[in-house]
This record gives sequence, C-alpha cells and structure tokens, in this order.
Amino acid sequence: MKRTIYSSVFALAAAVTMVGCGDPLLDDLNSNIEVGSGDLAVAATYDQAAGMFLTAQQKMHDVGAANGAHVYQVQFNIHIDNYSGYLAGTQNFSGNLPSTYRYFAQYCDGPKASFFLVAQAALPVMRSAAQLNLKEIGAMCNIMYCFSALELSDVYGPFPWTDYKNDKQEPPVTYEPMDQIYDSLFVNLKDAGQILKDFSSTSQEHQDSINEILTKYDKICGSVDTWRQFSNSIRLRMAVRMSNVDPDRAKTEAEAAISDGLISKNIEYNTMVVSGNSHPLQFIANNWNDTRLNASLENIMKRLKVPYMDLIFTKNSGDILDEDGNVTMAANSEIVGVRTGIQLTPRDDNNQYVKYSSVTTNYANYPLAIFKLSERHFLEAEANLRWGIGTNYLMAYTFGIQAMLKEYSIETGGTEFSNYYTQTTADTSIDYVDPHNERNNLKGLVTIGVMLGNEDKKTILEKIITQKWLAQFPMGLEAWNDLRRTGYPRIFPTNDLGDGSLGNGFMIRRIPWNMTDASAAADVNTTGVPALGGPNLMATPLWWDVIDPAGLGDNRRWETGGE
Repeated sequence: MKRTIYSSVFALAAAVTMVGCGDPLLDDLNSNIEVGSGDLAVAATYDQAAGMFLTAQQKMHDVGAANGAHVYQVQFNIHIDNYSGYLAGTQNFSGNLPSTYRYFAQYCDGPKASFFLVAQAALPVMRSAAQLNLKEIGAMCNIMYCFSALELSDVYGPFPWTDYKNDKQEPPVTYEPMDQIYDSLFVNLKDAGQILKDFSSTSQEHQDSINEILTKYDKICGSVDTWRQFSNSIRLRMAVRMSNVDPDRAKTEAEAAISDGLISKNIEYNTMVVSGNSHPLQFIANNWNDTRLNASLENIMKRLKVPYMDLIFTKNSGDILDEDGNVTMAANSEIVGVRTGIQLTPRDDNNQYVKYSSVTTNYANYPLAIFKLSERHFLEAEANLRWGIGTNYLMAYTFGIQAMLKEYSIETGGTEFSNYYTQTTADTSIDYVDPHNERNNLKGLVTIGVMLGNEDKKTILEKIITQKWLAQFPMGLEAWNDLRRTGYPRIFPTNDLGDGSLGNGFMIRRIPWNMTDASAAADVNTTGVPALGGPNLMATPLWWDVIDPAGLGDNRRWETGGE
C-alpha cells in the first residue's frame, strides 16, 4: 500500500478524486491496519493537519475560495433551495433549467462534488491523527466527514460508502442502502464523541497542543466540548429523520444523543472572518440576480407576521409589469416572492422576476450556518412529542423560537417577541399574488398560529416543523428533508413534471444520480437502484421518506394535488 503525503494543503485543490478508506474512525487513525490499495493521502505534519482541518470546515458549505459562490450555488441554491420553499430561480440558465424542478446533470452533481471537497481535506487528517498525536483533530475531521456524508445520502439516497472510504471512486463501485450508511454514521459519530469526551483526561501538554490548533484554525465550534456536542446533535438529527421508518431505533438513538449532550450555540462560520468573502447567497442573489425569495416563504412569513422579514428581504427593485406590459407593482412597494416550478426565461431586461425580492445586501455579513441552536431545540421538541423523552416539548419549542428570534436581535420579553409568540392563528386573509402573471396566484395554505394550545399532536408537530422551517433559513437541505419526512410546513405545490416522473402537484423526493457516463450508469443499475428500492427518478422516495406510522405527519399530501 502506498501513502501519498501532501507537502502543502494547497495540493488539495488538485486532488479532486481523493477519498477515504476503512469504516470506523479508529481504523482510519491506525496506520498499521491494511486499509486498501492505491494512493492514500495522509497529512505528514502537525501544520498540514491543522491546515486541512480548516479547509474541511470551509468546504462543508463552501467558503474560502474564489469560486465559493458557484460551489454553493450548485450544492444548494440552484435546486434544493427551490425544493425547500425558501428561494426560487429567476432564469433558465441558457435553457438548461426551463423550470427549477427540471433535471440538469451538471448542476445536480453539485452536492456530490461538495462531499468530495470535504473528504479530500478530512480523510488525510483522520489517517495520520494517531501518529501525529492529534486524535482529537482526527475526530473533528471525522465529524465533518460524517456531516457531509449524511447530506450526500439525504440528497441522492444510497451511495458507495465503503468504496469511497477505500479510495475507490471510479466505476465499478457498489452502492449501499441508506439504513447501512446511517448505521455506519452512528458508529463513527459515537467513536468521535468518545475521543473528545476523553480529552480532559489527557496530559496538560497534549491539551495545550490541541487547544492551540483550535485557537488558530477552528472557525465553527471553538472548543473540544462543543465539537463533541456537535457530534451528538448530528446523531439527534439522524434519529428524528428516521422516526417514520424505524421509530423504535430512532427513539433509542435520540435518547442516547440527548443524554450525551447537545450544542448550546450556533455552529457556524463568519464568512468575512474565515475567508474575507461575503455570504455566498448574497453574492448569488445580488451580484448574479440568480435567486429570489420563494412565494411559499413570502406567504408563510406574512401570514405569521414574522418580525424579521424585512431584515433579510428587500422590496421589489423595480416596476413589475404584467404580461401586457402594464405596471402592476411600482418599484420598492412590496416584499414579493417567485413560485417554484414556473417556466423561466433568460436573465435579460425583459425578465420581470429579477425585480422580485432578494436577500438584503446586509446578508453579506451574516454567518453561514452549519447547525443552528434553534434546530437542536426543535429536534428535542419533536422527540419529546413523539416519545416522551428529553425536555418537555412546550419548553423546547419555546427555546427554539427564542433562539430563532435572537439571531435577529429580537429578545425574549419584548413586544416584538410577545406579539409573534402569542399568535393563535395565521392571518388567512393574506394570499399569494404574482404581479407579473396572475395565473400563478394561490390561496395561502398555512392556517396554524405560533402558540401551542390544547390541540392534537398532529397540529403540534405542524407548528414545531413550521417554526423550525422558518428558523432554518437559508439551510435549504434541512428544510427539504423535513418537508419530505413530515409534509410540513404547507408550502405551495408545483405544477411541473420534473424528470417526467412527477405528477401535477407532486413534490420532488430526491435528486437522481447522473447517468450520462455509461460506466457510472451501469453501477447505478446494478447496485444503486436495488439499494434505493425504486427507479432512479425524482419521484422515488428515500429510505426514511415513508408515511408516519404515528399519524402525525402529512408527507403524502402532494400526491393528491398538494393541498
């Protein structure tokens, strides 16, 4: 077995095919184990490991590179942000995307490419961490690798977990079912958490060495214990995700994760501090005019009178014309969104949708979220509602809303907070109106308020997920995951066939694998489709995307027209 030693972290930029080996973290940390054949990259020095540790952080949701906005766009914005109901496209990208539900392989490979960017930085550190006496840094890199592998699986479904970790990326590879991937992720995250839990028992000299790296290179957590809590919080996210398909296992895993301790602050990085760049979403929206507020988010925010709406979204930037050329909305009049799935045109002077609401230019300075504190609390609320474990759901739900509003400097106890929190119903008089094309007009779907009352569990879950969805912005993947799993919140349906498999009003359930390469397509047909349990189409649900056996969700409502 040959090991490749990077002489500089900048070698990562060219190593686009480097992947890992072994399964449990401890295998990756033990260089005496025969882990596979081929060129296996390792970090040779303390400085190289520290630099790669920083790079892995930057690549989870890309910052720190000249093309970071483009990477973020194809990882999330151009497709997943549209599916989630957060944002919507404005143009057809030279005909490649006649609507935001269409499939274009080059763009849809973005999440996979981002996973490999994390892998090429994290895995060399994991392999050499024991030899460099940096096991804790190796554990942190393993947490980031697992975080990105989870995102990869939740986008496409099965993937070649073992082959990718054995430095095998080119066909033939073997796709593995999602339940097995989840099992491996739980093992890896628990192993990493144990290493970090044992840190306080190591020598003071070792602790000082690790803390020195964190002071210089840790831009998202800040301490060994926060990294441990991050690992546990990912476990809770996974457990709640599998609540429909395996509720007993989900309860056990959720209870263990909560017991081991969850995050007490946002896991995020300040893009200006890390890289000197602005938030990539702001760049995509205001430099390229490629994304705008989604009609679903507009209507739900207005119906629930979200107090920070005008802090993150602008009013329309110019006069909006209807199809006959008449001004229907004067410039700077309203916050207005674009419906997902409508037919798109080139981005030119005739395109009215570029005038719709963008994120504000101040969004450039917002931190880029990895795992929000509000999500931790909403996950706890759902776990308690479903299984009676952890913090009482009313308390956890309140903590989630407090954390959400605090991000926008709205403190508990003030009038803004009270007015928002005490709403018992939504303002159902507010519907969606498209000032350019009235055929897109829709009656709003959300009727629930914010305050929890004496109501059934199904309504309580809808309120929890609706508030979680609002709090997660702009993390489109997590929002889309909850939509597929629970059916909440009640975003607008689309009228788009996508790759041809979606019916009228159907929601996309996954991004298909790229079949343009014959060898890759053969692997998909041989092992991918059997592992998925259905055809390689947008309409095929993932392993955890099944009807809620407890009857709390409503994730098949799109199949009857989307209402």
